[in-house]
Amino acid sequence: MKVTNRRSCSRGQPALLANKQVDHDASSRTPVDELEAVSGFQIGIVLIGISITLPLMYSAGELAQGIGLSKAITATLVGALILSLMSIPAAIVGVKSRLSSYMIIEHTFGFVGAKFVNFWFGVFLLGWYAVTAELFGRTLFLAATELTTLGIPEWGYTVFSSALVTATTIYGFKAIDRLALVAVPFLLMALLAVVVISLRQTPFQDLLLIEGEGIDMPTAISAVVGAAIVGVVLTPDLTRYARNVRDCVTASFLGQGGGMSIAYIVGMIPVLVWNELEPMNYMFLIGYGAMALAVIVFATWTTNVINLYSTALAARASVPLGQYRSVVVVSGIVGTIAAVIGISENLIGFLVIMGLLVPPIAGVYLADFFIFKRTDFSPARLENRPAIRINATVVGLGTGIVSTWMYFSGMSLTSIGALDSLFMSLVAYVALQKITGKSEE
Repeated sequence: MKVTNRRSCSRGQPALLANKQVDHDASSRTPVDELEAVSGFQIGIVLIGISITLPLMYSAGELAQGIGLSKAITATLVGALILSLMSIPAAIVGVKSRLSSYMIIEHTFGFVGAKFVNFWFGVFLLGWYAVTAELFGRTLFLAATELTTLGIPEWGYTVFSSALVTATTIYGFKAIDRLALVAVPFLLMALLAVVVISLRQTPFQDLLLIEGEGIDMPTAISAVVGAAIVGVVLTPDLTRYARNVRDCVTASFLGQGGGMSIAYIVGMIPVLVWNELEPMNYMFLIGYGAMALAVIVFATWTTNVINLYSTALAARASVPLGQYRSVVVVSGIVGTIAAVIGISENLIGFLVIMGLLVPPIAGVYLADFFIFKRTDFSPARLENRPAIRINATVVGLGTGIVSTWMYFSGMSLTSIGALDSLFMSLVAYVALQKITGKSEE
């Protein structure tokens, strides 16, 4: 069964290197050869590229409008620091095991338990796919309104773009995966140019005086963390290529910290200057419309191909029914329906939920690795693992539900929901293991 995941947070990931090992990774359940290792700087650059997506641009704009630029930047930097610190231990598990996230999860939760966990990931990834599909369709609609006289409704562009992504996922993933490494840097350069032009219109110090309403600091930080938390849990997918622990630290701070900071801050400033949440609208205002459209289309197309690919892998890993292509088509249809309904209207809430439900998965496998020293990832050990490790599965899934209830009931240990759920899962898992006295081997 081919189940190796190649994804990251809210949102998928491009191939680490555009060479022959991309094809190998698509079906590998074995450790990466150390001869394929690369620098932490290179991994970090890929993680930065992953961060530049339409949903994050919208999320950044909503944060800036809802809490003000000064507080939004603070929330971003705090959230990025949390992501970096959470990413380091997960990255170390990756470099020590040389295995993909799916194999680590299977090692921790058991073959059956991993199916439940991957079902969660499938739901999150499908939701992220739907959000991106909706924003992709809206971007095409706005561009067509400016550049053509076509009378196609917005949902028509959403359906068309989603069909294009679905077809590409089935037939052209390898080519579009490589294209990501070219398209995303161009998007980053275009956004930086937009920021420079925007700051000429309104000085930065004036933007800092803008105050928002409707979002408090804990919610803002939780949204930033939630936007990339799936990628943090799945960090081993990339850091299994790292050379050593130092590379893991470099990749975590450069990629998770730097990438999120850049993505959010460059997404905030134009929204406040031009009073436009839609990227295409403010890019047309400064005369970047046609070029920006091309870059955004390619970058978003690539991102959502990877989102749908990862969704299909997670779906087949949790409920192995049907061939890969049929799962891609069904997932694409379900995601398109959610996009047409308007899932992005609750983008911040969706990110907060992700930031509450996903960290416990990392908490359990980190406790297993660092506290209980379950560091033997040999094929013989994996073949003899139990079908389900009950303590791990109960804590991993149950803590997320409890922490979500606590958050929406106004209760918190740290005031940051993602940290609450991570710490609670660590403590609960260690306590349950001690009480039961079971190794669950």
